[in-house]
Amino acid sequence: MPFTVITLKSVPISLRGDLSKWMQELSTGVYVGNFNSKVREQIWKRVIDSVKTGEAIMCYSCNNEIGYNFDTINTDRKVVDYDGIPLILISKTQENNETIGQISHGFSKAAKFRKAIKYKNKSVAKKEQRKTYVVIDIETDGLDYTKNSIIEIGAVKVDYTDGTIISEFQKLIAYNKAIPEEIKKLTGIDDNLLCEYGENINSVLTEFLEYLGQDDLVGYNIDFDLKFLNHLLKLNGIEEIKNNRHDIIKYIKKDKMFLENYKLQTVMQSYGINKKQKHRAIDDAKITFEISKKLNKFLEKVK
Repeated sequence: MPFTVITLKSVPISLRGDLSKWMQELSTGVYVGNFNSKVREQIWKRVIDSVKTGEAIMCYSCNNEIGYNFDTINTDRKVVDYDGIPLILISKTQENNETIGQISHGFSKAAKFRKAIKYKNKSVAKKEQRKTYVVIDIETDGLDYTKNSIIEIGAVKVDYTDGTIISEFQKLIAYNKAIPEEIKKLTGIDDNLLCEYGENINSVLTEFLEYLGQDDLVGYNIDFDLKFLNHLLKLNGIEEIKNNRHDIIKYIKKDKMFLENYKLQTVMQSYGINKKQKHRAIDDAKITFEISKKLNKFLEKVK
């Protein structure tokens, strides 16, 4: 079977995954494999369909004058046939075409450099303006995200440069069932409260996503919250939340290795936060924020 080499540059991760089923990745973007021509053709077709704006080159054994052939996609190298011998034609760039004595139009290298510094500074300034993260929490009527429902969403946006809350988000969700008694006792949220103040879940999710923006997310056992939220988003045909996330329980377990348990109330007391957990989304988000301020490793990470 003919030996084949494929090199990739700036292509989707999914394409790399497909190639790894048939080939070995010797170095980043360099794949080698042994298979017949039919398999090679199907693999190259997959590359063509998936490469988008990336680049790809394939070289494989062939019964010709030089013993191999090659194909390219989106590169400055083109395959040309010279009396039955495949050769690579390298396209000349505009810069290479310029000769001494010709007038070069456009910006000088110095001007381009100044512009690059200018726009880089703008980019850095814009990035420096975004120094916030969002602490989130939800309340639900059960623990199974595939069967139970969110009844409240709460969040606080934090400026980590001075460690202050700059805004809050709190929404009760309209609910068409009877709240379980144990949830009423735990949260204080009852049918009357949701009937009067509960809002449509679609509008709440839209507002919540706008509130989150691209900020990092922080939570206490945040995977629980995101499973519920992303399940709802998926059901409503909305893209799932993919923001960076930080679960502070991971940092707490390293900082407080010998706690009896890691329930939020226990952790609060261990950090000297003398409050009673209300099991309301906005209150638990604020408590999570207070704890996060005491975790140096977390603060270093989120910055």
